[in-house]
Amino acid sequence: MKRIVMGIWMAAVWLTGGVANAQLEVSWQLVHNRTVLMEPVFAVVRIANYSGQDLDLTPRGNARLKFTVEDQPTSTVAETGRPLVSQAVMIPNGDTRDVEVNLLTSYRMLKSQTYMLAPYVEFAGQRFPAQRQALEIQPGLELLKRTYGIPSTGEARAVSLRTIMRDGSDKIFFRIDNPANGYCFGVYELGRLIRFQPPALEKDADDAFHALHQCAPDRYTLSIFTADGAPVKQTYYSAQAGKIRLEVQESGAVEVVGGFPFVEDENNPGILVAPALPPAHPYSVTVGELPRKAPAPKRGKKGR
Repeated sequence: MKRIVMGIWMAAVWLTGGVANAQLEVSWQLVHNRTVLMEPVFAVVRIANYSGQDLDLTPRGNARLKFTVEDQPTSTVAETGRPLVSQAVMIPNGDTRDVEVNLLTSYRMLKSQTYMLAPYVEFAGQRFPAQRQALEIQPGLELLKRTYGIPSTGEARAVSLRTIMRDGSDKIFFRIDNPANGYCFGVYELGRLIRFQPPALEKDADDAFHALHQCAPDRYTLSIFTADGAPVKQTYYSAQAGKIRLEVQESGAVEVVGGFPFVEDENNPGILVAPALPPAHPYSVTVGELPRKAPAPKRGKKGR
């Protein structure tokens, strides 16, 4: 009888222990550990499921992916109420999935400072955390700012170009706000910035914003956004420094003057190639040493 009771007790312990020790391995990485204020904070969370059950991370699923976001020790920021995982993510038992998330949609990181972040998965009444990482949010160095329209109407837009050092080079960002209520429509990275020719910013007749910046010694990037901050397209140009510029035409259209757009390679669809630049010196330049001049003839000595 004792053996039966002991067997039942051990089976109960094993079953409850299987739930209590359900194995989920959670690791993660920030896409950028330094961002500009109001720029999306992207991260990739890797979840390895060895729990014996399939995981469902949707709002009505059996597991939850969340973050602890601290703006100072023991102080966490408020949530926005929007789910971190909006699309269906299923992780079968024994499989591993990478889950891409944008923390700015779910957590109010509205100040320029350093935050400590750590994801965790809630499953079977337990929390499975990952290591903490630091996120540095900077205001960015403002290079250019303009306000279009009358703020009191609610239709005005404040647009600015900002820069920070990230991944070993200067990066430039486009930001658009509603100055009437302070709502930020978005912050977008435009790419690498070369600080030789100042960036340019113009608005066309359709209320679209055109930003032109130098990304290499002879290369420039044109980025276009709608009045609501939605990216339209990016076009790359080759140009001599100081020769390219944005011009507003009488029709209200904004055109790039002095540059040559990249074109699609005929032999490699989808691949852009730079057009040939005109020579910086239209005249021929001799390369190498100049020929030596013949020595001047010596003057004879005058007689006494």
